[in-house]
Amino acid sequence: MNSRKIRDLTVIKIDNEKTMIIACDSCGSAGMKEYDILKVPPFFTGKFTVRVAVMEVLCSGAKIIAITNCVCNEMNNTGLEIIKGIKDELLEADINNAVLTGSTEENFKTLSTGLGITVIGIVENKNLKLNKSKVGNAIISVGLPKVGNEINLSFDNEVIDYKILKKLFELEYVYEIVPVGSKGILYEAETLAKTNNLKLKLIRPINIDIYKSAGPSTVIIASVKSDRVKDLYLLGNVNLIGTLV
Repeated sequence: MNSRKIRDLTVIKIDNEKTMIIACDSCGSAGMKEYDILKVPPFFTGKFTVRVAVMEVLCSGAKIIAITNCVCNEMNNTGLEIIKGIKDELLEADINNAVLTGSTEENFKTLSTGLGITVIGIVENKNLKLNKSKVGNAIISVGLPKVGNEINLSFDNEVIDYKILKKLFELEYVYEIVPVGSKGILYEAETLAKTNNLKLKLIRPINIDIYKSAGPSTVIIASVKSDRVKDLYLLGNVNLIGTLV
């Protein structure tokens, strides 16, 4: 069994048939406790934190089998609300059979909210969507970069959702998909190019802020066949970023 790092993923080859994919994320000072900087119900702390790691694993082509939540707060009521948020996001992602386990802090009173998430998936090697990009592929973004209070908590159609992600996976001319987080679109696009031993050539003008944080993966980038980009504009909030050279 050997392992390697690709972007934020740990990739562990189990055998000639299957690979394990592991992603994690953490969140601090976002909740309703006294010293929290971003005041938000802990339900959304759980929901948006697990979303980041779930997106990472799904975009690799893997099926999620387990999720851990390390809640750095008491179970009642912060932990309960965080876990409700996690379960709500898993339901939205149509993840029904994965094991959900975790831990809470019951020894000490906490003054700010903290959460760590790990997501584990398994993928057949033939279906692994990592390092599949080619010279001449176009790089597009789908969704708008948002963070913190910019996100509409009830419903935000400017944020990438799982239905669109599923549609992209079904298209044979979409080679690779990467979720964008706090480092922004440009960073992830350049990293995608680098992991494929290629370079990113930007196309101007770009009608989106490629430097801005996309918070809890409100944007994905995709490597696609260049002559099919126009077909993808129907998805909404699609922008052409560049090409791979």
